[in-house]
Amino acid sequence: MKKTLLSVLSLVVLLVATNCSIGPDVVGVSDYESRAITTLNGSGAPAYHNQSDRIRIASFNIEIFGTTKTSRPNVLWTLAHIATRYDIIAIQEVGSNGTPSDSTATTVMNTYINAVNGIAGSGAYSYVRGHQYAFVYRNATITKKASGLYSGSKTFSYTPLRANFAVKNNSFDFAMLTIHTSPSKAVTEIPALQTAMSETRTFYNEQDVICLGDFNADGSYYSAGAAGASLNGWSTSTYITVIKNGVDTTVSTGNSYTYDRIQIYNGATYQDYTGYSGVLKFASYYKVSMLEGTTTTAGKESALSDHYPIFADFRKSADTN
Repeated sequence: MKKTLLSVLSLVVLLVATNCSIGPDVVGVSDYESRAITTLNGSGAPAYHNQSDRIRIASFNIEIFGTTKTSRPNVLWTLAHIATRYDIIAIQEVGSNGTPSDSTATTVMNTYINAVNGIAGSGAYSYVRGHQYAFVYRNATITKKASGLYSGSKTFSYTPLRANFAVKNNSFDFAMLTIHTSPSKAVTEIPALQTAMSETRTFYNEQDVICLGDFNADGSYYSAGAAGASLNGWSTSTYITVIKNGVDTTVSTGNSYTYDRIQIYNGATYQDYTGYSGVLKFASYYKVSMLEGTTTTAGKESALSDHYPIFADFRKSADTN
């Protein structure tokens, strides 16, 4: 079949599931979807999960998500389409891998949200941002109650962004804290996130806190622990490691590190977490060969990022705290 931008692409996504650290394990769960996307530069139905009883929360380090990527139509459209899969997606490296100017980061996010809503519908998604971070959320399912940069007792190289959200017309309300640790300081910044989660609980008077992002929690940066286990240093009596050790969240074929994580409280948020989580291997869903920015087939995935998005599902109406 002749491959052009006007061809209908048959696209399949494989989402790698991980197991819950306590309670009934979810073993071997896979989520397959087939979509017909008419082009890679603007049309095609959103891939929203359409689960009526749950929301899907994700995190994605888009790797120096600046004006270069937003100027590439196919790259921008693919990154925007990824956001339409989720009710909330936390993004790291908006504007730069560091602390970008507010004007650059705002320009990037305005361009991005316009692309997201070009797919999902006018006004379908909104965003909040701070430093190199952003939360993009679906207005039909999520209400943002408050947001701002973390201002607690711990110091991070890139101060986390946090926000307080609620599911519309349901009981689940929760706080989110997104982080990109400095690789050279991961050994101190990763444990400090426990304090940041506790202080975010107090700050928003909210028991459910979801800490997610690029922890750099593996490889030479941090001793993560055994494959399949919870993140080293995070007690399983207090925390649930949603993305377990040994789950590959990097695009590189040279390693299988679990840099990207989602951490939640055991006693409070376990009732809301469905046990279903995974990694979006976007090369099996999107026609990456059409992406701009590289000349080799092997490098096409990295035109999007050197990380894969991670996600987890939460119940809309189980919350009691």
